[in-house]
Amino acid sequence: MKYHRTDGGRKDAGYRGTGRDCVTRAIAIATCESYKKVRDALTELTQEMTGGLETSAANGVTGPVSHRYLNGYELVLTKGQYLKDLPKRGTYIACLPRHYVAVLDGTVHDSWDSRESKRTKCKSPTMEGYYIINRGP
Repeated sequence: MKYHRTDGGRKDAGYRGTGRDCVTRAIAIATCESYKKVRDALTELTQEMTGGLETSAANGVTGPVSHRYLNGYELVLTKGQYLKDLPKRGTYIACLPRHYVAVLDGTVHDSWDSRESKRTKCKSPTMEGYYIINRGP
């Protein structure tokens, strides 16, 4: 797999620094939606689903919130598969333990190189599943 460094539009949207925004970033990259639009929608969904206990997507997004946002995209659950096992053609949001990453045609698009793991023998992170993102013709 190749790696392309990107913040998914975070800086252009006016957000400074780095944050726990991997879900927002992965969705923005894979769906070609603006970072701000995705973050605002995830914040609204977070507030709704937590009854207001959580007020922003700035500090991360839970699995149920991201799953609800991605409703309509096909989720493929993976057991015993690794990031390197994703098909080489297509657009995906890979769900790794504690991290989401956009993968476009075999290239990881992320703000840091998340292709490797020290926790597996094959050095590739394990996947919990992935969403197939249909970007049109």
